[in-house]
Amino acid sequence: MNRFVLVCTMATGLALGPVAATGWAAQQHAAVSAPRAAHPVGEVVSDAPLNVRQRPTVYSGTVKVLRPGQRVLLNCQQRGGWVDGNPLWYRLQGSHGWVSARFVHNHQPVRAC
Repeated sequence: MNRFVLVCTMATGLALGPVAATGWAAQQHAAVSAPRAAHPVGEVVSDAPLNVRQRPTVYSGTVKVLRPGQRVLLNCQQRGGWVDGNPLWYRLQGSHGWVSARFVHNHQPVRAC
C-alpha cells in the first residue's frame, strides 16, 4: 500500500506541477500541518499604558502595566465590568491578570473561560 500511495502522490505532483507547491494544494497542506498557537495573541491598542487587573473590572487592583503596541498571550475571555461599551475581558497567559478587550485587539479567536 505504501508504494501505491507513493506512486499516486508522485503522479499528482507531476500533473499539478507548480500549483502543488504554491497554490491551493500547498495552502491546504500548510493549514493541516501547521501547528496552532497554544494561546491567541493580542495587541495593546490603547494610546496610554494599559493596567492589567486582578479581576475583570476597573475597580480591581493593578497587577502590572502593558505598553501601547505590546503583544500578549490571551488565555481566555469572559464578561466583566463594562469599559467604553465593551464588557469583555481577556485573562492573560502567565501573569494571571485581566485586561479589557476594549484596549486589546485579538489576532485569533479567544475561547471562553
